[in-house]
Amino acid sequence: MTRNDGTGLGGRAGLWLGAGLFLLFSCAVFWGLARFLGEGIPRIDPRLIEPQSLALIGLFLGIYFLADGMRLHFVLRTLDAQVSFGQVMPLVFVNIFFSNVTPMATGGGFAQIYYLQRRGVPLGLAAAASTIRTILAMLAIFIAAPLFLIGAPAVEIAGGSGALVSSIAVVIALYLVGFLVLLLRPDWLLRVLDGALALLVHAHLLKPDRKSRWTDALRREFATFAEGFRRFQSGPRRHAVAALLSTLLFLLTLFAFPALLMALLGQEPDWLTVIGTLSVVTFLMYFAPSPGGAGFSELAFAGLMAGQIAPSQLVLVIFTWRFLTIYLGMAIGAVVSISALRPRAARA
Repeated sequence: MTRNDGTGLGGRAGLWLGAGLFLLFSCAVFWGLARFLGEGIPRIDPRLIEPQSLALIGLFLGIYFLADGMRLHFVLRTLDAQVSFGQVMPLVFVNIFFSNVTPMATGGGFAQIYYLQRRGVPLGLAAAASTIRTILAMLAIFIAAPLFLIGAPAVEIAGGSGALVSSIAVVIALYLVGFLVLLLRPDWLLRVLDGALALLVHAHLLKPDRKSRWTDALRREFATFAEGFRRFQSGPRRHAVAALLSTLLFLLTLFAFPALLMALLGQEPDWLTVIGTLSVVTFLMYFAPSPGGAGFSELAFAGLMAGQIAPSQLVLVIFTWRFLTIYLGMAIGAVVSISALRPRAARA
């Protein structure tokens, strides 16, 4: 998992490549949207930098970053890991950076585990905390998104047909069912995957010894996953509830950011509709293969929010939303990572 090569996480070349791809995809999509909408590269609207607007944006940002740190902190407290809140907060920015320079945000989990190990948290405990932190957010998103799509049939999503909306809702519901099976009955899922691997062996697409290795690896991962969640459930109830509430506050702030920007730009957004739509956008981002969902997230946002934002302000809202919730945190995370993840020998 770790290497003493100056980064501790897979080498600098991979990080530079991921960061370059992130910038390339993001810039390409913003340029394409600006050309498609015929509005050109957006300029900062003076209404966004008025003192009152900056105060509200700063308040939202403070809640967003603090709630992100609190959700991991309370998960660690539930698992009885001795890590202070002050030690957890730098990890908020480290995680944002690594999640957005690796495909499907895979680097964020490794960065969290590596960072926590450096603070004396055992490997298994660090892995469980990172996984549970992610699970809580995913469960909230995978429950909210289909409820919004099913409960708000009158809402037009970028002029999309009812069939498209229903298809998205069905996919999310099936994904949630599979997720709950993994949480509650992992042995059922293991049998299904083992059967699928056996079919590949029968079709001579997979060697029997590799099938055995993969099955054993899945069994170990499922066992670790289930044990970590059991420890979370059996931990102090107040810390578990605090972790859940912090997760909901974090997601609510993230999803409400576009509505805040729309209000500051003189529009009258339906906050609940914007929050529900952003839950769907975030769900779709889980399947984006690009680093940090770059390009894909902007396109999904534009497609699903086009009917709710004036075309002249769409690109500006997308850029400002991504800048505040992602780009800013990545810049801070890149600086913090240099110190927080540097090998101990390099510090001496």
